[in-house]
Amino acid sequence: MATDRRTKYTKSVIRQALFDLMADRPINKITVTDICKAADINRSTFYSYYEDVYALLTSIQNELFENVVISLNRDDWYEDLLDLVDANKDLCQVLMGPHGDSSFIRQLIYLGYENSMKMWKKMYPSASEELCDYTYAYMSAGVIGVLENWVCSGYKLPTEEVGRILMGVTMHGLEYLKTAPTPA
Repeated sequence: MATDRRTKYTKSVIRQALFDLMADRPINKITVTDICKAADINRSTFYSYYEDVYALLTSIQNELFENVVISLNRDDWYEDLLDLVDANKDLCQVLMGPHGDSSFIRQLIYLGYENSMKMWKKMYPSASEELCDYTYAYMSAGVIGVLENWVCSGYKLPTEEVGRILMGVTMHGLEYLKTAPTPA
């Protein structure tokens, strides 16, 4: 039991060191030595968990992606996605910040592709697969923009408000601006 706790603590310290370093520079400018110094661990400890800096980042992203896939099977996946972003603020701020991984949020959003296609086929049976594909590309870019704006603004709006904006614009387009409540 103590080993599990120690392992969790060590991985947590390593991850936090990566987040702190990514706040100042891009991933390709971060070394294992940098992480070890920031985490106050030796290199052998780092290598007992991760192959390199990119493996560490991939491990962190994969854990979040697994949680997203679980949430996408629910009807209220927008809320679940926002809750996941909110619960992983440090990770999302780093990955969406100036030194972050621009592909991260796109990968996150495209995890909902299959679910959306199934739902849209039921809602709009006459829509072609190609039209649905283009529509998803358009809408997912908007969702990405909203999430990036929310994260980069320091989570200025509450999660519920961002959810209302996403659902309103997604379901009603620009018409949502006529009826949308003023953000808090």
